[in-house]
Amino acid sequence: MSTIKSQAASADTTPPGQLHIPYSSQTITIDGEINDRAWQEALEVSLNIVNDPWENKPSPVTTRAKLLENGEYIYIAFIAADPEPENIKGYLTDRDSSWTGDLVGIKLDTFNNRRLNYEFFVNPFGVQHDGIANELTGESNDLWDGFWQSYGKKTADGFQVEMAIPYSTLNFKPGTDIKTWAIELVRLYPRDERLRISHIPLDRDNACWICQMPEITGFKQATMGSNLKITPSLVASQESNRDIYTPGSDWQQENDVDAGVSLSWGLSADTQLNATINPDFSNIETDSAQLTVNKNFSLFYDEKRAFFLENADYFASNYNLVHTRNISDPDYGLKLTGRDNNHSYGVFVTNDTQTSYIKPGNLRSSVVTHDKQSHAAALNYRYEQSEDLAFGVTSTLRINDDYHNALLSVDSKYRISETNTLIAQLMHSDTRDENEGQSFILLGNEPDNKADDQAFKLALEHDSEFWRLGARHQQIGKDFRADLGFITRADFKESQLEVKRLFYPENDSLWTEANISSEWTIRHNEQDEFISRELVTELQVQGPYLSEIDIEYQQATKTGLRFNPTDSRILGNSEQFDEQKLKIYGEFQPTPGIFAGLGYQFGDQIDYNNNRLGELSKITGYLQIHATDHLYIDLYQNYIKLDADRAEVYTENLVDLRLSYQFDVKSALKLSLVYSDVDQNPDNNPSIPRDYLGKSKSLSSQLIYSYKLNPQSVFYLGYSDNSAQDNDLDRLERRQKTFFCKVSYSWIP
Repeated sequence: MSTIKSQAASADTTPPGQLHIPYSSQTITIDGEINDRAWQEALEVSLNIVNDPWENKPSPVTTRAKLLENGEYIYIAFIAADPEPENIKGYLTDRDSSWTGDLVGIKLDTFNNRRLNYEFFVNPFGVQHDGIANELTGESNDLWDGFWQSYGKKTADGFQVEMAIPYSTLNFKPGTDIKTWAIELVRLYPRDERLRISHIPLDRDNACWICQMPEITGFKQATMGSNLKITPSLVASQESNRDIYTPGSDWQQENDVDAGVSLSWGLSADTQLNATINPDFSNIETDSAQLTVNKNFSLFYDEKRAFFLENADYFASNYNLVHTRNISDPDYGLKLTGRDNNHSYGVFVTNDTQTSYIKPGNLRSSVVTHDKQSHAAALNYRYEQSEDLAFGVTSTLRINDDYHNALLSVDSKYRISETNTLIAQLMHSDTRDENEGQSFILLGNEPDNKADDQAFKLALEHDSEFWRLGARHQQIGKDFRADLGFITRADFKESQLEVKRLFYPENDSLWTEANISSEWTIRHNEQDEFISRELVTELQVQGPYLSEIDIEYQQATKTGLRFNPTDSRILGNSEQFDEQKLKIYGEFQPTPGIFAGLGYQFGDQIDYNNNRLGELSKITGYLQIHATDHLYIDLYQNYIKLDADRAEVYTENLVDLRLSYQFDVKSALKLSLVYSDVDQNPDNNPSIPRDYLGKSKSLSSQLIYSYKLNPQSVFYLGYSDNSAQDNDLDRLERRQKTFFCKVSYSWIP
C-alpha cells in the first residue's frame, strides 16, 4: 500500500470526440479499494467489446476503468466483475510470469506515432506485467520492467485493481501544452476461450493494431522530475570446485566480493542516459534447458540484464543485429537513447573481459570465444516519415587488438495499405580476425583474416481477417558476419512463400478459432549449390478449456554435412536426404490452476554426426500447477531418440522442474532442478571416437530467496550446485557449488 499526493488542479476542457484525462488535487491511496474521493473526478470508461477471438461482439462480463492524473502520476482503476469468481485465473506469482491468466491493463503510445507502446497489466493479486510492443518487429519486449505501483484484490463479484504510473517511467515529448497520446484499455478473460476485452473495436483487416488505438488528451501538467536513479549493488559469492575424477579430492574454494553502481538519468523528457561501472552482469536464475545433441546452429537465450533491457527497442530491426548476450562480462557500459518528433536514436558502448561471437555458415554455425578483452558498440537511428513509412540505420562494432567486426544496416518498412506491408533491409559487414583458422573452413567458408560482404532481405506481407500471406527473399554473403547480433547462417540465398487461412465460427461451436497454413522454403548457397527445400503444412484448432490441437506435416530435402570439411564446396562434397515428419501437439486447462501440454513428433531426421538418415521419436511434455494461491509447480520434459541402421544412435532426456512459493508480490522462495541424460551408442556412431561416446548425465540445482522492492531494488540469497556423471563415474558426483548474495537499491533523489 502506498499514498501519493496530487498537485493543484487545472481547468482543461475535453476536445470533441476524444477522451480527456482529468487532473485532480486529491490524495490517492493505492490499496485496491477504489474508495478515495479523487476517483469521483475520474474519467470512467466501459470495456464492453470482445475483439479477439470474437469480432467486436458484446462482452459477457462487465469491466469499468477509471483514469485521472496529477502531473506526477497517471492513476488507473479497474472494477472487473465476474459471474463466477471461483474460476478467476489469478495467483501470486513472480512479475511477468502469468500473462495467460486474468489481467487488466492499459496500453499507452506516449509519442502518438504508432511505433511503440507501453503495456502495464495487473492480475487479481496485484502482480505486475509490463513490456513495450514494437510495431516494426511485431513483437513485445516483456523483459522490460518499469517502475510503477499497483494493488489488486479479489472481491465477492470479481476483482479490482489500482495502478499508479509515474511519468518518470515514461518517455514523451515535454512541454506545458495539452498532450495527445494513444490509449487502449484491455481486460484478458481466460475461461473456455481467452477473450480480449477492450473499450474499442478492432478491424481484423488492419494488421496494425497500435494504429487503431484512439487518442486521449490532457497531461498538461505532466513532468518527469529529475528522472534520476542511482543503483549501487554488492555481490558476494563463495564458489567451490573439485576434481570429480580424483577420489578424495579436496574442494578448491574462491571467495569474491564485487561492488558496482548503475545510473539512469533523464537528461530531458525525451533523452535518457544509462551508465554502469563494474556491474553484476550474471543471470541470477538459470536459463531454461534446451536439447543440444545433433544441433548444427547456435541456441538462442534471452537477455535478462537490466542495463541492456532498458530501451532495448531503440536497437530493433528485422534482423537481430544487437544480441547483447554476446557480451559476457563488461567492466562498464554507457547508453544514450532519445526521441524528438519523428526521429529516435540509441547508442551504447561497453567493454568485455573476453570476446565471444557466433561464426555463421551455410550448413552449421559455431560459438567462438577469445580470452582477449574487447569493446562493443551499437548505434541505431530511426526516422518515421509517417504512420506508414519508416527508415532505420543500425551500426555495430566489436574490436580488440587482433580483431574487429563492423556492420552497417539500412532498413525500411512501408505500409502499402491496411493489410499489405513491404519490408526491406540492406547490410554490409567488414571483418578482420587474426585468430581465424581451420574452424572457419568447417563452416563452409574459406580462411581469410580480412573479409567484407553484404546481406539483404525483401518481404511482402499481407495480413487480413481471413488470410495471412507472405513472399520473402533474403541473401547473406559468405563472409558476412554480425558479431554483436544473432545471425547463425551465411553464404545462402533463401526464398519463402507462406499462405495461412483463418476460420472463425459464426455461432456457438465446439471450436473457437482455427487455421490451416503452408510454408515453402528453398535455400542455395551463393554458388547456387542446393542446401535445402522444405514444405510445412500445419492445422491449428482452438477449443474449450483453452485447448489447442496442432498437427504439422513436414516434407523436406536437406543437405548433410560435408564429407571433407576442409573443402567449402557442397556439390560433390555432401549427400542429400529426404525427410518426412509428423508432429502432433495438444494442450488444455481442465481447471483454473492446471495447464497440461503434450507433443509427439516422429519421422525422418538426419544424423549429422554420421551423415546418414535416421528415425526420430520426440516427446515433449508440460505441466503447470498452481497448487495454492502461493505455490506454483512448473515441470517441463523433452525426450528425443534417434535410430539409424536399425540401432539406437542416441537418446537425450531433459527434465526442468521449477518450484516457487510466493509469500507476497515482493518476496518468493524458488527451487529449480535441471536434469540432463544423454546416451550415445558407441557401436552405432562410426564417425565419432569411442572415447567421446557413452553416457553423460548432469544435475543442476538452485535455491533462491528473493525480495524485490522494485525491478532494481532487490535482495537475493541463494545456493547452486552442479553434478556430473560419465563413463568413468558410476554415479552423479557434485563438482561445483556456489553460495551467493546480491543486494542492490535504486535510489531516486
